[in-house]
Amino acid sequence: MIPPLAHFIWFGSELPWIFAFAVKTAALRGGFERVFFHHADHISPSPWWDDLLAFPGVQTSRISVPALLEETGAPGPALVDIYRELEPPAARANLVRAALLLIHGGVYLDTDTVTVASLEPLRRQAGVFCGAERLVFPGHLRWHRNPLGFGLAVGKSGLRDLVRRLPDGWRFFRRVEHLYPTAANNAVLATDRSHRFARDLLERVIRLPRWRRRLRYELGTTLLQQAVAEYDGEDLVVHEPGVFYPLGPEISQHWFRQTRRPRLREVLLPETRVVHWYASVRTRQVVARATPGWVRRNADTQLFSALALPILEEADRRNNHD
Repeated sequence: MIPPLAHFIWFGSELPWIFAFAVKTAALRGGFERVFFHHADHISPSPWWDDLLAFPGVQTSRISVPALLEETGAPGPALVDIYRELEPPAARANLVRAALLLIHGGVYLDTDTVTVASLEPLRRQAGVFCGAERLVFPGHLRWHRNPLGFGLAVGKSGLRDLVRRLPDGWRFFRRVEHLYPTAANNAVLATDRSHRFARDLLERVIRLPRWRRRLRYELGTTLLQQAVAEYDGEDLVVHEPGVFYPLGPEISQHWFRQTRRPRLREVLLPETRVVHWYASVRTRQVVARATPGWVRRNADTQLFSALALPILEEADRRNNHD
């Protein structure tokens, strides 16, 4: 069984509230014994950071990434060299994610998530799990371009772009989402301790040509999708999009759009346990503005705030109780 541990990774000295909130939601709702917030840099003092340090169930951990990669064993020295070549935090996080899972086991979560229900049943039924999202251009399409398939994908991309702009466009997308292929995403990834799947991810990084390691998504979703496709074990579960990605990329903008009435019960599916809201999809201004007060002001007119408010209130009660 996958251990009841959650892992978050952070690079940088500033921690916006919305990312600290992700960690709290995992501690409150995820069914974990411990939630680790691993940070590679010194984090500047702030109300959000101080609050996270004191939050029940959360353990912060300043890590030396080279030392962590060395601890993985045989691939360690090569991984340290690769890590030092990489500059984007997202690329570096791909190595740290797999290393943490190999050494400790547990569930890795991106900081642009909100945990809404316990992941314990998922941990009990698999040695490895991740989730699928609905895409336009999965990794295999980028590298094996079939003219017909690529043309259809361009058309689907245009439709998705239109729907993301329409008021409450996510409702229309639900009618056509079955036309979009699914592929594994690593925003939520779990393995047992010392699992060969986690080691395989690290070894795949080493085998990639240097020029490919520098490409966006190559060390993340593309590598994971290949590893999933070639895995020969029986303990891997790839969950349907509704479990972690009820609104997929681009459509996820609707989490932050203003609406007359947030239909949260229609967006969250019965199987949803984590909401990944895609910080990489036009959310820079949202990240800068988001605070507990912002959530309270927007709870009646925005899906994300409607989702966050009851968890925020639960966190306040936990803090006051403890």
